[in-house]
Formats: sequence, C-alpha cells, structure tokens
Amino acid sequence: MTMIVLWDLDGTLLLDNSPEGGESVFAQALRDVTGLTDVTVPERHGKVDWQILDEMRRGAGQPDTVAGPLTRRFVELSEAWYAQPANACDPVPGVQEALAAVHGNGWTNALITGNSKQRTRVKLTSAGYDLGLFDWGHSFFGAIYPDRAALAWAAARAVHNGVLVGDTEGDGVAANAGGFAFVAVTTGGTDAGKLAKFGPVLVVDDWTAQLEDFLTVVKRAVR
Repeated sequence: MTMIVLWDLDGTLLLDNSPEGGESVFAQALRDVTGLTDVTVPERHGKVDWQILDEMRRGAGQPDTVAGPLTRRFVELSEAWYAQPANACDPVPGVQEALAAVHGNGWTNALITGNSKQRTRVKLTSAGYDLGLFDWGHSFFGAIYPDRAALAWAAARAVHNGVLVGDTEGDGVAANAGGFAFVAVTTGGTDAGKLAKFGPVLVVDDWTAQLEDFLTVVKRAVR
C-alpha cells in the first residue's frame, strides 16, 4: 500500500509574507461582487477558504446566491495577487529537502490544505516549488469543504496509508478526524504546546536538524 504524506500549505510548506498575508484579497472579492465598502474579514487561522468566505458573506448579510460569484472572484484576485513578485511566498527552510526525501524513499507527496486548488498552485509557484512534486489526484482542498474535519474525512476515504504534516490546531483536528499519524511543525508560529493535545508522533522545529527523525516516523507508519 502506497504511503502518502499529506502536507498542509501555509506555515508548513510556505510562508505568506505578503501584506497582511493576502487578507485584502478576501475583502476585495466581497466588495467586487456586492458593491459593499465596509467589509470585515473573520479570523482565518486554521480555517478553509470556503469557511472564511462563507463567514464573511453571512456576516455582511449577503444571500447564498452570492457564494458562487464570490468564490470565483476570490480565485481571480488570488491568482493576480501572488503573481506579483512583491507578494510571492517563501518556502519554509529545509522542507524542500524533506519533500525530495519522501520521493526518494518511494513514497508520495500530496496536499491537504484549506486553500482552493487554484490558490494552492499559484502560492506554490510563487514560492518556487515544482508542482510536479505533488500527486494532485490524492490532494484535498478547501474550496468545497466547510471545515478541516470534513476535508480530512474526504482524504481518509481515498488515502488508506498516510501521515499528515501541519502547523495549526486545525491540522491536528484534521489528522485526528482522518485517522492519520500527525507530524506537527512549529514553522507556522503555533506553539508546540498547543499542538501536543492532538498526539503528534513528532514535532518538527527545524527540518534540517530533524529530517532523519521525520523519515523514521514515516517508515514506522507504512502499512
């Protein structure tokens, strides 16, 4: 059975250092499709794109019919935003070597992220990643799932031998919900103590120093 390592995106593979982490894209999308000027973006940390857009739409008192146009405009603005060199994401130090090591051991790299597929692709490209490193057919995105747990349940139906790597409490929820071994990383800024309650098999602070530990954990998870 193929081992699939499911990687979260923001804070795990890359760091979004663009102004406000691209928060203005969410607000602008709602302004563009509704004509509203006063728009509030909810807390985004650990949530999927669909969840953030839905909370923002409902908070503005907008009907369900706005959801489709809002999502489409959000994707368009995201692609334009991250295509600008000034808004490019940065790869997390050492993680590209971890991806290469997963591939070198005959395992598969895939994605599990709250970002939409299109937004994921443009972020990875801006950070200099080779999109061919990932199995897109076994990757899962936040465009159609209401939260991290639902995203994980979808992944669990397709991935029967996997490890989930993530940096937020939401990733811990996803790993537990999907029955995946959880490798927690602190590269996104979440304290290791907050991630400990999800029972990680490993906490990575530094990929260069802990790459071998990571590979050992994945080998143990192979069934």
